[in-house]
Amino acid sequence: MDFYEKTSSAVPNLTSGEQEIFNYVIKNLHVVKSLSIRQLAEKCFVSTTTLFRFVKKLGYEGYNDFIEDVRETEYATRKIEIPNIVAKDDYRDSYLKNVIEAVKVITDEKMELFDKLMSRNPDIYILAEGLSSEVASYVKRLLVSCGYNVEVPREEFEFKSVLKKIKRDDILLALSYNGNNQSVIHNIERIFAISTPKIISITRSDNNAIQNLSDLNFYVFADEIEYEDEDITSRIGMIAIIETLMYKRIVSISSSGTMLPKK
Repeated sequence: MDFYEKTSSAVPNLTSGEQEIFNYVIKNLHVVKSLSIRQLAEKCFVSTTTLFRFVKKLGYEGYNDFIEDVRETEYATRKIEIPNIVAKDDYRDSYLKNVIEAVKVITDEKMELFDKLMSRNPDIYILAEGLSSEVASYVKRLLVSCGYNVEVPREEFEFKSVLKKIKRDDILLALSYNGNNQSVIHNIERIFAISTPKIISITRSDNNAIQNLSDLNFYVFADEIEYEDEDITSRIGMIAIIETLMYKRIVSISSSGTMLPKK
């Protein structure tokens, strides 16, 4: 059975410690699939008893059942060519499931931290390349509509302008599906040589460089699709995450009687 489908109903009931174990598993499926219960417990700095309780809480009879679903899911998420994907009768179900899972795994703690960072009324700079840069345009429009100052530097002269004015209280929003885009990483490093703004990122779920640089990371799930040597993997999960976070923030602000930032 698909690991995400099997565990989705149990995730909201996990303790903070169990959520950390779950996050490790999600981010490292390619590693976890080969680990014994003792090895995974060591990776997560917990006892084997704690890990066994965690597996049971997710709905598994034992560790073997758990690891079998991890292996099947990891195999299913490897890169495949688009003809194989669209040929599947259930591709629409898979597409929707990926979007739903991206939203479902957003914890209350992450939403609260996002709300706290955004309540400071920061200037926001979006870093993205390739297909993710198209998402950046939409995200900019959404954030500007909510009253934030937002820039999406694409040319070198635009980025140099950002370097002259970015402040510690500002936010870098990094959008990169694979989380290892060298151009985005290089620009983050250039900014951090001058200032240390908070980094919020959206990447895929496995361990990656941009995720590790971030103060707050959200992860997406998608069937990785390459067509005629072009990456056309869906970025709809990124949009779903941003919309979920911003709609929640709008509701919070409205209920508190305060106003959205207007600059």
